[in-house]
Amino acid sequence: MSASMGHLDRLEIENFKSYRGKHVIGPFRKFTAIIGPNGCGKSNLMDAISFVFGEKTSSLRVRTVKDLIHGAPINKPVANTASVKAVYFESDESEITFTRKIIGSGTEYRIDKKVVSPAEYNRKLESIGIFTKAKNFLVFQVNELITSACFYQSL
Repeated sequence: MSASMGHLDRLEIENFKSYRGKHVIGPFRKFTAIIGPNGCGKSNLMDAISFVFGEKTSSLRVRTVKDLIHGAPINKPVANTASVKAVYFESDESEITFTRKIIGSGTEYRIDKKVVSPAEYNRKLESIGIFTKAKNFLVFQVNELITSACFYQSL
């Protein structure tokens, strides 16, 4: 199956990191930039996107998956679970939802409303052009700007 030219429409985040309760972020355009001052939650939004697209917990700036639940790092979790749902529109505007939910010390994966294995989840993501291992779904410009500035200064 070839990758479609769809786009992420919105995220539905519940009790994930700094997001207490339910939050809908979006709708996103086909190209979206996340900007803001230090401490406003940009990195936690990027972590939510990375999490729902299958990134390993160790890449999300926490020790355990339970630490992703709002309040857990300070031993005051607000819930036993947290989740991130990505609502994706394919090129024909049909909708696919990807949900990753923290349950206990593990995570549950759903495509639309069906529970699936991590392998099946990743296959579906790859079919729409999202490759978790390649990290092709987010671009952290700050790193690129810093690298570019350091390179420029060395010339």
